[in-house]
Amino acid sequence: MAQLLLQLSRIDHLWHYIKLHGVSCLLLGVLLTLLYNRYASPLRKFPGPLLASSTRLWQVWTAWTGKAEEHYIAVHRQYGPIVRLGPNEISMASPLAALDIFKTGKGFYKSDFYTIFLPPNVKDLFTEIREPVHAVMKRFAVPPYSLASVQQHTEDIEALLWKFQSKMDDFAVHDNLAVELGSWLHYLAFDVLGQFAFAHPFGFLDAGTDMDGFCKTIRRSGWESGIVGHVPFVEKLTRSNPIWKYVPFLPENAVSLLPRTAELMLKRHLEEDDHAAGTGPKSLLKAHLESHNEYPDKFSIRDVISLSTGAVAAGSDSTASTMQSFVWHVLSNSKIHDKLVAEILRSPLSEMVQYKEAQALEYFQACLKETMRLQPALGANITRMVPGEGTEVNGTWLPGGTQVALNAWVLHRDKDIFGTDADLFNPERWLSKDENCVKMMERCMFQFGGGSHLCIGRHLALFEMNKLLPQLFRRYEMTLVSQKPLDHITGLFYLQSGLCVYLRRRRGEVHV
Repeated sequence: MAQLLLQLSRIDHLWHYIKLHGVSCLLLGVLLTLLYNRYASPLRKFPGPLLASSTRLWQVWTAWTGKAEEHYIAVHRQYGPIVRLGPNEISMASPLAALDIFKTGKGFYKSDFYTIFLPPNVKDLFTEIREPVHAVMKRFAVPPYSLASVQQHTEDIEALLWKFQSKMDDFAVHDNLAVELGSWLHYLAFDVLGQFAFAHPFGFLDAGTDMDGFCKTIRRSGWESGIVGHVPFVEKLTRSNPIWKYVPFLPENAVSLLPRTAELMLKRHLEEDDHAAGTGPKSLLKAHLESHNEYPDKFSIRDVISLSTGAVAAGSDSTASTMQSFVWHVLSNSKIHDKLVAEILRSPLSEMVQYKEAQALEYFQACLKETMRLQPALGANITRMVPGEGTEVNGTWLPGGTQVALNAWVLHRDKDIFGTDADLFNPERWLSKDENCVKMMERCMFQFGGGSHLCIGRHLALFEMNKLLPQLFRRYEMTLVSQKPLDHITGLFYLQSGLCVYLRRRRGEVHV
């Protein structure tokens, strides 16, 4: 009994000590953790910003600025090809390292960075980090996105392209009218996604405005997610918390807006008459519903909603941003502009440019590849976890459990792969007679990600861009209102604004 009382007395003294010195103990624990991260971690040999070696605050700050890709480029130029970005994270700048990581069977799986992206609590192909689950989901998700499936939607997509062209024609009759082309490209991209995913465009082209702040909401949520992705526990306390939606004065974000939109579209689909069945191409929603009906135990209705939601979140802004980059770079350089327009005007093209026709435009394809190289729509890091006990990546040993970051903006500026002028917009690099060099550059392009997680919507994005951009430059003479680089904010995607042009119907050919 006396022994028990003695033990209880010691516990009481310990508790009393903790109450008196709790803050000091907490601060000491934090200090020891910071010192360990900085000086004792297996990653201590890799250089990087001082703050990054001890905490994730450096990455949170870079994401907060909305210019994360610029910071990643800068730290690699300062510290070299391998940079420490966090207590347990490094970034690699070599495309060869990226190819090694994305190699089949290498065992590099996604990190928890992806768990905070849309939709909440229901994973899609982008947010699902469990590889076996991802593989099953991909089996059902990929077929509607094949190039052959996308081409079945040609008539519906062209109807929206004609509508877009009609809007531009209305603007073209006015001299010196500054047209917010960037906004209209966003409206088009959203409507194409609506048509492809739900068999109904959202109506942005008809409205000519950002209806209900939809575009703005997705843009803001992408920026927020880019920040929270570096501290995933914050997501559990906020947007994924069921109480969060009851907090007053908070604006609606894409976490709630997009799933609600998908559910409304699903309800509309189920309520529509069956008389139209089989008369047109299957929407993404319909294809996924058929998969659910056939395999309900493997592909749930929640999967249907999440994949439809992900299509809108990932496919609209990224496509529009790439088209803005293309237009700005071409219009900023008269030599490139004139050569591109000359190629388009001398080519036998249909009234509405067809995908195969655009594929035959050699210089146009070079300009498009160069746009996706220099300003890839994916602005955030692609992160993977080093498997098991560790492994070697491109000659460097990495401990197991290390998070490896790959950023397309950094990878695409590798001068060994893309040339000494890798920081410049130069379509000619893709027209080199050195076929091995061109093939290597193509292998080292990561604007759509890489490996088994390659963006499944890439065929739709490329189909849309290949039809619209040649049509735009063939039909209109355009000049930039301002030569200044476009404003942008980077969250998950590199999203631009401010592309304004003067345009008029083309009156003659351009000779180079």
